[in-house]
Amino acid sequence: MRIISGKAKGVRLSALNSKKTRPILDRAKESMFSILEGSVPDSVVLDLFAGTGSLGIEALSRGAKRCLFVENSTNAIKVIKKNLQNANLLKRTVVLKINAFRLLDFIKNKDIKFDLILVAPPYKLLDIGCGDRKRIFSLMESFVAKQIIHEKGIIVLQHHIKQKIVQECFKQLDIIDERQYSNTQLTFLKRNVAATMIEEPKVD
Repeated sequence: MRIISGKAKGVRLSALNSKKTRPILDRAKESMFSILEGSVPDSVVLDLFAGTGSLGIEALSRGAKRCLFVENSTNAIKVIKKNLQNANLLKRTVVLKINAFRLLDFIKNKDIKFDLILVAPPYKLLDIGCGDRKRIFSLMESFVAKQIIHEKGIIVLQHHIKQKIVQECFKQLDIIDERQYSNTQLTFLKRNVAATMIEEPKVD
């Protein structure tokens, strides 16, 4: 696993020794950032369920202004900080150890808006029938309802190809693109222009 492009191109990234974490393939990551190319420079990024921090670090290397890494695992937090240090990117980051579903409480009184939100939960959380599947969708919609993401901001959801993510899963977000790489699918979403700011999905 490595940084593909930008200021820190070629820097090797440490991985997590865990079966729960599936690092994104370099091919998928490269394609993701090719699609996002114009949205990354000078952006404020949220790397949610950050794992090793690979996605947020790639964004920083490619010119993102700042990145907030959110991860609940102590071991993962250590790996993220180590990877940022090795890439000389630590100064433009905040690494937050918190449950992703508690993020809204943490930032509710802070003046922060994201241009790019990268969401890569453990695959099992998006299985049909898993209670966390709807919680993740509600959290993503809350970024719109609470105006935590800029009007033209983009959310990228990483999931298994068998976990069907369809437009009907969302009210305030539109699926604008989908790409598949091996068993991984990337679903790109933007705020629905017809979405109201009145309804705020509840995240339990």
